[in-house]
Amino acid sequence: MLSASTLAALLPSKKLGETLYVFDELDSTNAFAIERAKSQAPSGTVILADRQTAGRGRLDRSWFSPGKANIYGSLLFVHETTIQYLGWIPLMAGVAIAQALEQQTGIRIDLKWPNDLLIGGRKLGGVLCDSFRNPGHQTCVVIGFGINVNLSQSEFPLELQTSATSLRIQCRGPVDRERLIIKVIASLWKNWENLRSNGPQSCLIEYNHWCVTIGQTIQIQFPDGSQLQGLAHSIGEHGQLRVIPSPSNSNEQSARIRDIHSGEILHIRTP
Repeated sequence: MLSASTLAALLPSKKLGETLYVFDELDSTNAFAIERAKSQAPSGTVILADRQTAGRGRLDRSWFSPGKANIYGSLLFVHETTIQYLGWIPLMAGVAIAQALEQQTGIRIDLKWPNDLLIGGRKLGGVLCDSFRNPGHQTCVVIGFGINVNLSQSEFPLELQTSATSLRIQCRGPVDRERLIIKVIASLWKNWENLRSNGPQSCLIEYNHWCVTIGQTIQIQFPDGSQLQGLAHSIGEHGQLRVIPSPSNSNEQSARIRDIHSGEILHIRTP
């Protein structure tokens, strides 16, 4: 089980995690964080759960959330004014967590746009960001993260065994979840402050280092069921993925770049 006292002692600053919730079981850390934010919880509030019963990922998909093995958490940021760079927050969060994981384990972490965490093409974790105004008219951002830490390959559901991985598998041994949580939270806070102070350009430089989507032939599945295939060209000024459609897309002009703001990305392996 996660220890609230151990985590509190390891946090690098009083403001970060001054309000700390640690649950044996919770439906969703993001859902709880949103409720706390509506009650005007302070920036730096941390919510952690040993197990989630209704964990969700991007595009409102369910997230496999067994107990005593992984990391499920949410971090609340509160901003006094409207945030002009909301589209960059999911990318910043992916960079922050990749930095923390690689620093802690020494293993190369890749990002698939916008913030899927991969090792060798297999999914290690993901990030879910929510933003809204609280009753005090402050802008609230909740960054939720789920990371596969100490699962063995056989503990994944059959449908995930060929596409998912964990740090235990990659490190060939168990990983200290509490120290990893502290690294992740501290890195999120640091990168949030950097984005606030320096704007998206500094984030773009880091994101291009970690993202393996750029330059790939990809297929995009949109929420409405439609699809698009093309070349992932670059990251746009608002954090969107810029794609050059393939000539095979009958309704697209192959030379015209499309801006993608949401959708499921599949990297297509080409010979």
